[in-house]
Amino acid sequence: MTQDYISYIRSKVGHDNIILTFAGGILANAEGKVLLQLRADKKTWAIPGGAMELGESSVAACQREFYEETGITVEPLRLLNVYTNFEETYPNGDKVQTVVMLYEVIAKTDKAITDYQNDETLRLGYFSREEIAELSSISDKHRLMLAEYFADEFQMGH
Repeated sequence: MTQDYISYIRSKVGHDNIILTFAGGILANAEGKVLLQLRADKKTWAIPGGAMELGESSVAACQREFYEETGITVEPLRLLNVYTNFEETYPNGDKVQTVVMLYEVIAKTDKAITDYQNDETLRLGYFSREEIAELSSISDKHRLMLAEYFADEFQMGH
């Protein structure tokens, strides 16, 4: 298949609701602040991560997406939770129910984030629990995931 999986599925179903599987990672610095990306497509702060490709494991997807969005090579330490009940409509009208595997990750290399940006990421930043609470441009699902991470209490059934 020469086109990516999501484009292929969308060519068959248009904007109809589909299930997509995602993997993401939470990276904390020495002060316990977590790395977030300001997404180019939605202009919202988010946990780095993205859709799995066919034949890819969730760990490999987490590593690939984290690197694509941050330039940082990571290693997952543990699976934090699996979220299965988030629905979203993208700016282009595509509708999805997502299955998200969220990992705690560590950086394999030191990388400065101050000037990082690409076509998916406008900016990177480390945020404390209190700073995240003040962000207006973060989705409810990412806010929930981060709240569970900071509390170290993960609920099933999301």
